[in-house]
Amino acid sequence: MIPMNYSIPPRTLALLASVSERLGEVNAAHLHHPGPTLLRAHRVSSIHATLALEDNPLDRRAIAELLDGRNPDPAQPAELEVLNTNRLYNMLPALDPFTGQDLRQAHGELMHGLALDPGTYRTGSMEVLYADGTRRRRTAAGNISSQVEQLLHYVENDEAPLLLTSCVLHYGLIHLRPFTAGNGRIARLWQKLALMKQWPVFAYLPLEGFIQGGRNGYYAALEFADRQEDSGGFISYMLERIDEALHELLMRERTLLTGSDRINTFLMAKDRSHFSRKDYRRMFPELSPATASRDLADAVARGQLAKAGTKRVTSYWPIS
Repeated sequence: MIPMNYSIPPRTLALLASVSERLGEVNAAHLHHPGPTLLRAHRVSSIHATLALEDNPLDRRAIAELLDGRNPDPAQPAELEVLNTNRLYNMLPALDPFTGQDLRQAHGELMHGLALDPGTYRTGSMEVLYADGTRRRRTAAGNISSQVEQLLHYVENDEAPLLLTSCVLHYGLIHLRPFTAGNGRIARLWQKLALMKQWPVFAYLPLEGFIQGGRNGYYAALEFADRQEDSGGFISYMLERIDEALHELLMRERTLLTGSDRINTFLMAKDRSHFSRKDYRRMFPELSPATASRDLADAVARGQLAKAGTKRVTSYWPIS
């Protein structure tokens, strides 16, 4: 059985709030539809990271060359992994994350030429050895199809936020190991698919790079969830990585914004009549107090904002 129960400590709630706010900022700033150049860079980064977690030796330059059309070496399975993963990324928008048939189809594309049974659930048991070598877990072979369907149905219909249940989906697929190979790759891609259906930014957000950057923590969080039969710690780990990825995206894109752009973004994202400089800097934490004050003063001078008070007790509000 898949342990679908999870604890929710205060840290998880704080992360959930932070990620939700950042997603609102992404949508308000229209950062969920990148240009072709940025899209390609994110694709290379994501493919490199998710395959590096499986010890694929190719670097980003080699992956970029393959995506640009360099003929692969038939004797190099690592290159086939890249092409299969890229092809599956292209397919993701047409797939349903809550359908077992689509999961098998995706696995078939991902492991084409790399496994004996791509797209087919395993029929034998599988032994899982933890990192310290002191404990083994044997995954049963029976009812794989029904267990996968149970997991997908749970994630689709549970009333908890998708940000939480998508992590349960990721963990559940790795815990269950429905295929003989490629379970980690398909689990990461399947969480991405579930999230991008609600938030398009996940289609190109290089979340895998943040997982790969702390790969020891990733595998430790998965093992701890197994040992405790509670995926709460893994959920916190994944929310941290999502929060980091979104923060980097916002930091990078905001460096291109003018003060006027920032004011417009803030006013579109915040539905309030009055706000302070502190409220403004919460959306743009990279700004110095002086830059934030200059943005607000310029907006007042343009007639976009009105203000009352002085210094720290200054209050601003939009002029209709």
